[in-house]
Amino acid sequence: MLPHRRELQTYPTGARRRGLLAAAILAMFLTAYEGQIAPVLSLLLADLGMPLGRYGVITAVSLLVGAVAGFVGGKLVDRLGRVRLMVPFLFLSGLACLFMATATTEAQFTTARVVLALVEGIAAAGSAPLVRDFAPRMGRAQAFAFFSWGTVGANFFAAALTALTLDLLGGTWQAQLHLMAGISLAGAVVVAATLRELAPPVRREIRLSEESVRSITPTRTDSPVRNATAWTYVAAMSALFLLLGTLNAYGQVLLGEALGVPVRLASLIMMLFWGANLVASLGFSRWSDRLQRRTPFLLAGGTTSGAALLALIVLLGLGTGAPAAVVAVAFIALGVALGAVFGPWMAAFAAYVEETHVDAEGTAFGLQHLVSRLVVLGAVLLAPRFAEAAGWSAWLLVTLAAVVVFLALIVFLHRRNPERAPEAVPESAVAG
Repeated sequence: MLPHRRELQTYPTGARRRGLLAAAILAMFLTAYEGQIAPVLSLLLADLGMPLGRYGVITAVSLLVGAVAGFVGGKLVDRLGRVRLMVPFLFLSGLACLFMATATTEAQFTTARVVLALVEGIAAAGSAPLVRDFAPRMGRAQAFAFFSWGTVGANFFAAALTALTLDLLGGTWQAQLHLMAGISLAGAVVVAATLRELAPPVRREIRLSEESVRSITPTRTDSPVRNATAWTYVAAMSALFLLLGTLNAYGQVLLGEALGVPVRLASLIMMLFWGANLVASLGFSRWSDRLQRRTPFLLAGGTTSGAALLALIVLLGLGTGAPAAVVAVAFIALGVALGAVFGPWMAAFAAYVEETHVDAEGTAFGLQHLVSRLVVLGAVLLAPRFAEAAGWSAWLLVTLAAVVVFLALIVFLHRRNPERAPEAVPESAVAG
């Protein structure tokens, strides 16, 4: 299809808009799903004769490449268009999965993994700006909550699909990557056939709902990279990613090593944590959209996260004597509290960017992608070393300090840019 045919000259409404929003979220899911090899990692390492430590280094390098690629991709989508860049790189991501399945040596696997991280990072760069485009403010936090389900849901989907098909497909990691590539390429076809983007004049409009619209003249002409307030938004959320990165990579290890929780129960507790996080994210985001308030949810979620984290640190002091039920409650509370933050924060950041840098939203979200991934990389590299030297309680104190930094930055942002009183809209306008 010709590029100009992909640009919508009028804002889509109703089912049409929701379909476009779903396509953008599907694109995010695909970029998160591709390369999810944790379910077959043991098979891959044994087949290639690769030590786990070396795989960790490869993962760290790919995280770094993906972080930089996401930032560069953000700048490119501002110049070339969201869909115009995303679609070809989605297909390249699927092909990179096939390339990885052909690896027979560590060098080949490393090359394939880095290439996949590169093309995935660029492909993902347009997804957050597209969610902003097709989600009016009355439903934007909810839309970003579903957006977050893409990354977390990809983990669940990959694990479940492997459990169902591993024996059926011969029990090899290559077969699972072939299946992953097939699903990714099929999804890319769906995205290519359905996804469109707004023409620049339409994209520069600010929409409270589908019907309520106002034009905007950006208050700044420089890049978001040179905007101290944009950096403050990014630094605030990235501080929480230190905790999220730790729990994602080492939550089950922490439960087993420091609290003596059996493997199966530890897996259940982590599933409850992520499940509570997903459900709370959608519920609190809907509430935030209904009230058109973001800061109260950020402060409440951050404060409750700190309290739950402090309780977890106390439980770590008890060691293996900590009651498993109490540990589970602490993790669930932490999941709920963190879930209250993501959607409202993304909505607040998107609102600030569209009012100040409406033509540089890709750069702004790319900056957030870069910094948050670097923080996650720091957590992956530092947490085990810190825990080995001083214990998991000491590392969680570091993450607690990061939560305090998040709260301080949110208070600073609220004082610098107070939230406006919400405009009156019909009840029916509150939709994702």
